[in-house]
Amino acid sequence: MIAMSSPVNHMFPDTGQFRLANQASTDVVPFVVDKSKTQWFLQVIAIGPPYGGRAPDIEIQVGGGMLTIIPQNVKVAIRDVDGFPIANASWSRDLSTDVFTVKLEIVGGSYEHWNVRITNTDPEELGFVWTSAATIEQGKKPRIQMDTTLRVATVHGAAPDQVVPVSNIGPGELTFAEPADTDMGAGFVLKSFPKSIAPNGRDHLEISVTPGDPFAASDETAAYILNCNDPADEEKTLRLARQQAKEGKESKDKEGYKEHKDFTKAEIDISVRTPFDLERRHFIPREQRPNLTDDALDNEDPDAGPSTW
Repeated sequence: MIAMSSPVNHMFPDTGQFRLANQASTDVVPFVVDKSKTQWFLQVIAIGPPYGGRAPDIEIQVGGGMLTIIPQNVKVAIRDVDGFPIANASWSRDLSTDVFTVKLEIVGGSYEHWNVRITNTDPEELGFVWTSAATIEQGKKPRIQMDTTLRVATVHGAAPDQVVPVSNIGPGELTFAEPADTDMGAGFVLKSFPKSIAPNGRDHLEISVTPGDPFAASDETAAYILNCNDPADEEKTLRLARQQAKEGKESKDKEGYKEHKDFTKAEIDISVRTPFDLERRHFIPREQRPNLTDDALDNEDPDAGPSTW
């Protein structure tokens, strides 16, 4: 985890999500509060089925005091090592997205360095992402999750359209602002995309592949940064490759042929249910849900650098 020396708006972890089995906890994670503020907010999203499951334990610590579990809609005092109350805290929950908003009302002291720990109490394996910010609006940041590598082998210069599933695992709405039929480079064209994806929502990109040179000996490649409000370029960059392939399945397998043909219309058509339907399942596809084969906390790509804005 990065060391922070000045107040920042920040998203945790730096990339991906914290993946926790039942009763597993994150480390005690530091965050910085602007000492001039009287309020501060953490927004925590629980990623994975089901909506309305058991709330995580969210603990806050400041000034060498004890980690204190924050309750729902009831204020509890956060005290420093000498027992003095530094803040009152509680959290509220949006059942339509499973975003938990922790509000800190700072009433004493002038502490900059705080800590948080999150424990998954749900029987399901869940992922967690959260933001730290001076206001709720500043903390409503999205995090896009998708397969960022798209490699297509064309036969006789042609290839089918590609469908790329996209999920939002951040606590803010993900919005797109692409022009129609955007040229992405290397013969790829972004044909359609969602206007927005809510937290814990999913949708898809549709990408066409124009005919290439049938005599091309090597890949045509491009890197395209999606025009969306995810603050981290590395999370929204598609790495594209197009190669002329020989006919037949064997050549496709050898040349890394890849397409998203399993994403059916039935998966795309998402039924609308009320926010309080506790049986509602998350839209995150199974292949993008937390993988807890190690049955423990696993940071994804921790060396990618901090995600701040």
